[in-house]
Amino acid sequence: MQDFFVKVSLDYGYAREHIEELGECFKLIQRELPENLNAELLRIRFTFGSYKMTAETRGECIEAAEAAWRAVNGGDEPKIRIIAVPYAADDEKCKLTTDIFNSYFGVEEYNRLIAELYAEIPILAENGSLSALRMRNYLFAVDPGNGFSTVLSCFGSFLRRMGVYGDETEKRSQYAELVAANEDGGGRFSVDDLISKFADDYLDDCNVVGIDISYFMDGEKYDDLRNFLHRLYKFRDKAVFVFRVPFLEKKALDKIAAILDDVMTTRVIQIPPMHESALAEHFWDATRRLGVNPDNTVLEPFFMRVIKEKSDGRFYGFKTVEKIANEMVLAKAARDAERKALGEEPVTGILTADDVPGEYTRTKESKNGYDELSELIGMEQIAGRVREIAAQVKLALKNEQLDKPCIHMRFLGHPGTGKTTVARIIGRIFREEGILRKGAFLEYSARQLCAEYVGQTAVRTASICRDAYGSVLFIDEAYALYENDFQSNDYGKEALTTLISEMENHRDDMLVIMAGYTEDMETLMRGNAGLRSRMPYVINFPNYTKSQLFEIFMLMVRRHFSYTEQFEQEARNYFDALSDEYIASKEFANARFVRNLYERTWSKGALRAALNGSESFVLTKEDLLAAKAEKEFSEKLSQEKARIGF
Repeated sequence: MQDFFVKVSLDYGYAREHIEELGECFKLIQRELPENLNAELLRIRFTFGSYKMTAETRGECIEAAEAAWRAVNGGDEPKIRIIAVPYAADDEKCKLTTDIFNSYFGVEEYNRLIAELYAEIPILAENGSLSALRMRNYLFAVDPGNGFSTVLSCFGSFLRRMGVYGDETEKRSQYAELVAANEDGGGRFSVDDLISKFADDYLDDCNVVGIDISYFMDGEKYDDLRNFLHRLYKFRDKAVFVFRVPFLEKKALDKIAAILDDVMTTRVIQIPPMHESALAEHFWDATRRLGVNPDNTVLEPFFMRVIKEKSDGRFYGFKTVEKIANEMVLAKAARDAERKALGEEPVTGILTADDVPGEYTRTKESKNGYDELSELIGMEQIAGRVREIAAQVKLALKNEQLDKPCIHMRFLGHPGTGKTTVARIIGRIFREEGILRKGAFLEYSARQLCAEYVGQTAVRTASICRDAYGSVLFIDEAYALYENDFQSNDYGKEALTTLISEMENHRDDMLVIMAGYTEDMETLMRGNAGLRSRMPYVINFPNYTKSQLFEIFMLMVRRHFSYTEQFEQEARNYFDALSDEYIASKEFANARFVRNLYERTWSKGALRAALNGSESFVLTKEDLLAAKAEKEFSEKLSQEKARIGF
């Protein structure tokens, strides 16, 4: 009999749906394990539980864990992954290995690699064959911000502590990270300079050298990659090389791996874009490192913040998560200071939803989504259409004789006609009606679905869709995915193909709304035969009338400012003077135009007040006159610009 460390990891999608109840789940699994295993629960997290078990074999532990999972959760197919390794709490190497299993999230293939090496390294050492391991290299497929530097450092430390470099171990640093490029600068190195660095004893100080080879992913540079690898070959026993490329679909990744494997022994490790559950694990750790223990009420605000951060297409993985943790801890300190000033005694060391800013939490909803929609100016017909669609979808969902309804939509109209606002409200309505599980809102432009390299676009698009399961995925200017047939290197069609597949596979669990001009959207529908049938619902957004534009402008003003009677009359005169041709043109941005004018107007008022040494002000006719004098609000200039080229 011997002790084993057993990590039971959950499928991330399952973990996300049950995230607030999983602590109890892992306790129940422990109770279901056979008594003779003497199972001890070492650690509970959202996505895994770690146990110590005493058994004859590793396989006995794995079978027992799978049976315990089924006993607690039912079903024949466990939604779990299991790692089991020999365990000795007082052994330094064992502690290092199990700490990796407990502390690195979303890197399942890397964890399996560590488990394999933990078992293999003693055998290689006993046989005097460690040099074979030193000459095996790795290809990591991982996007920026998903932990490559962290894993690289961990890997170097692991190899050092496991004695892979023998007597030289203590003299070596954990790792180095370099980027191959066509020229030097900004942390990038040409191939010639990289080879020169390696020839100058640079590798004597490193266990692991990470080299980003994304530069070579253009098919025209494959021969350059082969040449680089042949030149690198003579250094193969100096350090372990870990090559990095973005996370790619299998066909593209296999092509890069085959080039590496032609020259060097290579092991491929994939680290997919981080799932929400893995991000939550990292957030939990980051917050606790800052001296504050979060509770489960913080999870919804955290997930909402992640969605907001992703919506502009610039999400930096763990770096963004650490930023969110830092912001929440600072917000708690500010709230605690306010409480102390009021004579209250704050709860120290615990972060709850009450501690975080209002923008992180779902607004307390005194009205339902339909009421919110009905309050929008000029949306009477659209509100009726949304009610009709929701009723039809609900009926189809309840009728078992009907196929699952396809709920995706097309929004047709000019910019600023309320498409984004209505899409956000529809997410809320569909959540209230039980059509969507979450009803969150994710907004992307069409080109944000596309990536830089072959094989990367499908992954990015699928990852964006994964985030949108149970919610609304709003794609503005969707026609940019299919502009013409002559862009052979354009990835829009690849994104569209992946998107259509996701729309079909999640036809009733994700609402994709594509928005754009009527004519351009029709071109998109003609360009892909399968798209029209998967987007059965069409909502047309007409341009606002002049009186509606005036109402929208004054609604914005009344929410925040006082104003003179002359101000309101000047605003009415301004919108009445806009020509019908200008409002109907593609250059006119409807409510977006109105918002810009509103913001410029109160900015003029604020400047006037600041120059007068006042902290408050009333909007005047002169503020509006100063704002509308700027060229973007001059109809004449806009029309002249529109006529250029005709």
